[in-house]
Amino acid sequence: MVALAVQLAYLAIRFRWTFGAAALTAMAHDALILIGVFAWLGKPIDGVFLAALLTVIGYSVNDSVVVFDRVRELWAASRRKPFPRIANTAILQTVPRTINTGLGAVFILTALALLGGDSLTDFAIALLIGIAIGTYSSLFVATPLAVELEAHSSNPPPRAPTKRSPPTTRARRPQRQPAGRKPGDSGARI
Repeated sequence: MVALAVQLAYLAIRFRWTFGAAALTAMAHDALILIGVFAWLGKPIDGVFLAALLTVIGYSVNDSVVVFDRVRELWAASRRKPFPRIANTAILQTVPRTINTGLGAVFILTALALLGGDSLTDFAIALLIGIAIGTYSSLFVATPLAVELEAHSSNPPPRAPTKRSPPTTRARRPQRQPAGRKPGDSGARI
């Protein structure tokens, strides 16, 4: 519970409390489904499973953060558009990245599930389930929940980030060329 509270606080500060609550709900959804599938299959709940569960939790939150980061960028750029439309656009823009990342991991985990030993097989199966559920929940649990929570929130849309001017540098004085060298000659001889 302490870890969940700290994660909610971080996401609320990083984004908004509505996004943080939606990401944590999706994370809990992913963890409960993974635990339920392993209980249904009669697989052992041991240290290997715990490592896989923590990896799935990290994957789930990271995937939600990617979507919410894009939502925040689009929302700040067009504050007048309806939030559900912005969230939908953000999902459509992040799906290719999510699918490509997930597929790369799925290929490796499938090889581990088929060719690994008993402990690696359970780990790979847990991660395969977690990637599928994590991808699903970021798109179909976290974002719709954020849309619903934002409908009941009174917070204004985020502001577009201000562009900072590049740091000023002092003008460099031209260096004096030593006698006998042409401009651009470093003096190195072969």
